[in-house]
Order: sequence, then structure tokens, then C-alpha cells
Amino acid sequence: MKVEAYTALSDLQLLELACWREARGEPFDAKRGVCHVIKNRSLSPAWWNGRIAGSLSRVILQKWQFSSFNVGDPNEKKWPVDEDPVFAECCAAALPVYMGTDEDNTDGATYYYDTSIEWPSAWGAQTNYVNTANIGRLRFWRPVTHSTPSDLDEGDL
Repeated sequence: MKVEAYTALSDLQLLELACWREARGEPFDAKRGVCHVIKNRSLSPAWWNGRIAGSLSRVILQKWQFSSFNVGDPNEKKWPVDEDPVFAECCAAALPVYMGTDEDNTDGATYYYDTSIEWPSAWGAQTNYVNTANIGRLRFWRPVTHSTPSDLDEGDL
């Protein structure tokens, strides 16, 4: 589906939809984790948000970032129905993350993948990442950060 099809949706609505498409078969905490990955990606300018921080929709709709929004993916054309209790759960997971009132259960993760696939080779070497959480079938990751001398306190020298 083209990005234009989503322009009527708010950031919150897109977050709820992404949660439902990406994690509807996962436990509640995994749904929260998916929402936190999206939020974490939105916080700083990077390639995954067009180098403009602050927009969940830019993160969600960035090409090739969330498979359920990729053209041809089986989930791309799926929409929840209003009475879907799983969608209600996704909305309950998304709202506090969106509002900034939910503690990040992924410890800053900006990536995740489902255990039904192998390590995503497009990410590069697994040694460049820290596994921050494993919830349901989802594995959450963030890049390894390396300290530089300017990051150290005088007491660390």
C-alpha cells in the first residue's frame, strides 16, 4: 500500500496499526516492545525517519522498516475490525508509549525480529548489537555503543 493511503491516520493510529500488524499474536509486553522500538526510532534523526526526529509515522512508513507495511507482504492489506479484542489490546499497549508514560521494556531497543527468521543479515554483524529483551517470539536489539575518552569521567581514567 502506498504511503498516501495512510495520510489520514494520526501518529497514534499508525502506532496502533503497526502494533496490530507486527505483534498481534504476541503477548502484551511484546506489543509494548514493538511500540517502544518505533518510539525509540522517532527520538533521534536517523535514516529510519528521514533524519527528522519526532514523527512516529515517518518511522513506521519508512520503506523496508516494518514488514507489515511493505508492498506485497501478507499483512500489508490487513486492517483490524472495531470489535477485535486483540486490536483493543494493541491500542492499550500503544497509548501509554505514545503519551510517554510507559517505561521502556526494551531498554532502548531500536530493532527487533521474530524468531521465525534468522538474524537479519541486512543489519550487519550480530556482534554490533546488544540483545535487550526477549518477549514471546520477538528479540529486541540496540546497537552497541562504544565509549570514547570524552565519555569517561575523570575518575574512570
